[in-house]
Amino acid sequence: MPVKSSLMLMFLSLFMLSCKSTDSIRKTTRSLEVKEITGMTQYKKGNYEQAFHLLKEPAAWGYKGSQYALAFMFLKGQYVEQSVLLGMGWLGVAKEANVREWNEQYDDFYAFATPAIQNEIDTIVAEYIRRYGLSSQHVTCRKSINTSSNRVDVKCHKYDGLSILYEVDLVE
Repeated sequence: MPVKSSLMLMFLSLFMLSCKSTDSIRKTTRSLEVKEITGMTQYKKGNYEQAFHLLKEPAAWGYKGSQYALAFMFLKGQYVEQSVLLGMGWLGVAKEANVREWNEQYDDFYAFATPAIQNEIDTIVAEYIRRYGLSSQHVTCRKSINTSSNRVDVKCHKYDGLSILYEVDLVE
């Protein structure tokens, strides 16, 4: 009987350890797409508080349009406290989409920064790519031209719903 009890205790212990929560969670691609589209609509309407709350989740999951919008919310202080550093962090990770306009904006802003600030920007961009980048969030993006506005649309898709979700920094 002690052997049977020991085996049962070992099995239960192993089962309980395997149920331990991890930092990895799943998210459906459709729910992220809807939040990004709705958030961008609210941003364009000037409803920055609603936009922020809708866009921060897709941005954290690697969606480039949301990251780009958050960049300007931080750079301009729209609903959030204005922060060049956080704005450049989001713009730097959004650049992974390789949209010419976004790259040029980043390069122009970066060129005006002092060498000390450029060093801080480099550090935060590297951290944001580590957290929210394409490969760390298992995201692919496709660019297309919006025929009605003649602007580049970036559509992202998570190819693996399992990722680590990092909180969005609100202060430097």
